[in-house]
Amino acid sequence: MIRPFRPLFLLPVVLLAACAQLSGPARPEVAPAPEARLDAADEARREREAEEARLPKLELTPPIVYGVLASEIGAQRGQVGNAAATYLDLARTTADPRLARRAAEMALFAGQVGVASDALALWIRLDPESHAAREQLFVVLLRAGKLAEGRPLIEEVLERDPARAPAVFVQLARLATRQADKPGTFALVRALSDRFPALPEARFALLSVAAEVDDQGTVAAEFDKLAKIAPKWDLPVAWQTDRLRRTDMDAALAFLKRELARRPDAGVELKMAYPRLLVSAKRYDEAREAFDALLARHPDDPELLYASGLMAYQLKDAAAAEKRLAEALKRGHAEADFLRLTLGQLAEQRGDAVLAQGYYESVVSGQNKLQAQVRLAALEAEAGRLEPALARLEAVDAASNDKIALAQSASQLARQYKRHDLAQGVLDRALAAYPNTPELLYERALVFELRGDYARAERDLRAFLVEKPGDAVGENALGYLLANRTQRFKEAQALIARALKADPDNPTILDSMGWVLYRRGQPRAALPFLERAWAGMKDAEIAAHLGEVLWQLGRVDDARALWDAGREVDAEHPVLLDTLKRFAR
Repeated sequence: MIRPFRPLFLLPVVLLAACAQLSGPARPEVAPAPEARLDAADEARREREAEEARLPKLELTPPIVYGVLASEIGAQRGQVGNAAATYLDLARTTADPRLARRAAEMALFAGQVGVASDALALWIRLDPESHAAREQLFVVLLRAGKLAEGRPLIEEVLERDPARAPAVFVQLARLATRQADKPGTFALVRALSDRFPALPEARFALLSVAAEVDDQGTVAAEFDKLAKIAPKWDLPVAWQTDRLRRTDMDAALAFLKRELARRPDAGVELKMAYPRLLVSAKRYDEAREAFDALLARHPDDPELLYASGLMAYQLKDAAAAEKRLAEALKRGHAEADFLRLTLGQLAEQRGDAVLAQGYYESVVSGQNKLQAQVRLAALEAEAGRLEPALARLEAVDAASNDKIALAQSASQLARQYKRHDLAQGVLDRALAAYPNTPELLYERALVFELRGDYARAERDLRAFLVEKPGDAVGENALGYLLANRTQRFKEAQALIARALKADPDNPTILDSMGWVLYRRGQPRAALPFLERAWAGMKDAEIAAHLGEVLWQLGRVDDARALWDAGREVDAEHPVLLDTLKRFAR
């Protein structure tokens, strides 16, 4: 059997697959509590101002200028490690902390932990008041799993400037998993966090390292404290939810449900994580109930309207899906073009072509626009304007890969209306613009086969295999063509056998093997291949082939039953109709 390639643009939009926000909460980045972020930002600004006042007045001699320029140019060309080493030499020569800082930045970017450590140590020596240098150095040590070496720096930062504590504990929480000595890390973080009993970041750091040593009692106790001192800080709850869902979805759901119950002021995004988890667990009815309950409390939230609309679509409630997605669009959801495309499809499903056209025409960019143009062309063709529809697709301004897919879509649209001459014209023009494109060659071979031009179909399939040697789809297509339209059965069987070896459970290749064996006069050998093909895919063409073999083997009633089953799949399939005609059914 020859199966056509299907370009992206003719595939229906699978809403849940297209929208990752229904698949569960994204893994959160560790960040300070909101009030701590504001304090840290102010502190960082003040530190930059103080650092500028402390900087030495450095004379820009030719060696310094040359070294800086050479380093920056080298970094732009990918030689970041060499640039870091040059900057470090300059910093040692000039005793300028700015150059040490730049050396550290480049070394970190290049992954050179040793150079970064040397540069940061020099930066601290040259500018003892720099909090940033100390913090970056202990972060480097934490990344390298050297918490013990970083402890004096952490102690010093916390002692000299307690206002830096939120940022310090955030780094401890984020990098705890990199420490080889888990018990030692837990003991150190516990000792440090005990100095800041009311600091949310300290509690989070402690529970994160407690989780690493499986101390669930401490984890639970710290979440109890966080629920009281930082009930609006969602990050720790999202972090633990993500951690649990990777191993135990039920535990993640139970934890999140409990935390949300005692955090009534949690953000909508965290609240949405619960129905999203239910979707991940395939508990769709519960997920919809949870979305509906949340939507009742936040009826104007565009993200919630979007997610609940997709959930309604998943459960085949098109009316609710259309209403909510339209409201999400009205409320300014960021995925406006995707929403317009989806709403156009929903309008099409209920027969409102005018509204669907309006939505499609308002899609303005990217892949969504290309898919919208394909849908507009389909509407035009359905209204009897096939040639303008094809011209629309050929006129779309797009990148070469998209133009190729659009040409496939146009050809398939023409084939749908049995205008194989128009399909060939589209493909001839596309191949003139993009010679030897495998997808276009394959599609045109299919069109030639439908037009009865088997020689040119064979030519294009052989050209396809030149571009994609050993491709199972191409070898199967050529083998089936030779088996079905020529007497070159030996060559056909060899091609199909190679394809079957590469893809042994593919129903279309199994069908081809059964058919070539039947054409070679071996119906009993053909039967198991065709039976496996039918079991793997209920297709009218497979039904036609299997029924014919059964008929020839004397199993007339079984053949008739197969053909009836094939008609239920596609009563107008040309191969099935030809088979029924030949056997006077």
